[in-house]
Amino acid sequence: MLAVITSDLHGRLEILRRLVIEYPDADLFLDAGDSGRKPAELDPFVSVKGNCDIYGFERFRVITFGDERIYLFHGDRADLSDEALYARALRHRCKIIVHGHTHVPRYHCYRGVRIICPGSPAYPRGGSAATYVVLRGGSAAKVEFVMVDYEKS
Repeated sequence: MLAVITSDLHGRLEILRRLVIEYPDADLFLDAGDSGRKPAELDPFVSVKGNCDIYGFERFRVITFGDERIYLFHGDRADLSDEALYARALRHRCKIIVHGHTHVPRYHCYRGVRIICPGSPAYPRGGSAATYVVLRGGSAAKVEFVMVDYEKS
């Protein structure tokens, strides 16, 4: 199983289009909000509403990925501490939680819940690189941050 995960594109639709071409065998495409686009423009990406989105998305989604459940939300107006993210994931019976909003990539496991923020492939912050995540599921689950070359974006 393979999932491509982005966030905080702020209108940069060409990045999503390039990822769909680059990962033709992906089982799932996720976007954690602030795309700045209409839902139909993001297909095949499943997205949620971020604080800069004006179009109709849900505030969160629970997505099945193989044997796992992923809680996907943007993260604005939310406590993004490990404990709060852990509690939110557990309430929805998820072992993976994905958020955006910070534009800063991070991944770690907290009390058995994998916390992922893909960063932003368009507008990184905090000295981080422009990134998105490739999540490989199954028994040897792996999270890989992929840097985006602005010259090719």
